[in-house]
Amino acid sequence: MAKDDKDIGELDRHHRRRLEELTKEWEKSQPAIGNLSALDLRLLLEHSPLVQDLIHSIAASSQDTTPASTPVQAQPPIESQLCSPRYDLESHQPVQRDLTAATQKLLQEKEKLSKANKTLKEEKKELEKQLQKAQKQLDACQATAPSNAVPALTLLRGDLDLAQRLGLPDLPSDDTQALIHVVAVLAQRENLERLWSALKDRCEAEQRPANLSERALLATALAWHNHNWRTRPYRLIEAAPSSAYHFESHLRSRHTQAGETVLDLHLPGIADGSGQPLCKALVRTR
Repeated sequence: MAKDDKDIGELDRHHRRRLEELTKEWEKSQPAIGNLSALDLRLLLEHSPLVQDLIHSIAASSQDTTPASTPVQAQPPIESQLCSPRYDLESHQPVQRDLTAATQKLLQEKEKLSKANKTLKEEKKELEKQLQKAQKQLDACQATAPSNAVPALTLLRGDLDLAQRLGLPDLPSDDTQALIHVVAVLAQRENLERLWSALKDRCEAEQRPANLSERALLATALAWHNHNWRTRPYRLIEAAPSSAYHFESHLRSRHTQAGETVLDLHLPGIADGSGQPLCKALVRTR
């Protein structure tokens, strides 16, 4: 202590004040290291008991450290670390949640793709059926064209009102293309019934039987339809004059009040493959 006091006493007033400032900063553990000059460092090293004690302490502890040749203890395997109570599982929970969410999303997308693929296969199968059906209708059209297709085209081209009701306006000028359109429409059951309804309304409005062209068109449409129902073909329901009136298969014209005997047939009816009337025969009675 005497030596330290002597050393300090040998310092001039300026250096002594600077040493006191540095000592206070050191005691506060906040030395402004970046602002120390070479003279400041020398003052601390030569005259500060705190710094000198620290140096002695570091030198003493370095003598007790393990030699560099001492082998480093091997770390336990990663499995042991994961099982250790000190392993922080909570820090990995966000990653695990993200992985689970991504897996679920992947499975959902895979399921959507599977459903879409199934739908596409079903649509393809349905289109193939429609193509086969259209091919059959075209074959039927070509088979019947010489006998009854041309009169049907002639009637529809000349009767715009009937063509409109059947959804066949503006038929192509080419007979083959026009025939494809007509067969595709009239071969369907609902359009066959629509044709019968249009002819029935016309017969009722004009109080007359269907003419030969109209009856021929109905018979032709029925023939086209039956190409799709060869085992259970539809047929026309006729009614001969002077025959008995049957409510189950005959429809009395609105211009006829009563009567149990058929006077004449205005329009044949249509029966399905089992013989059940779809459209009753339109008749006048007496």
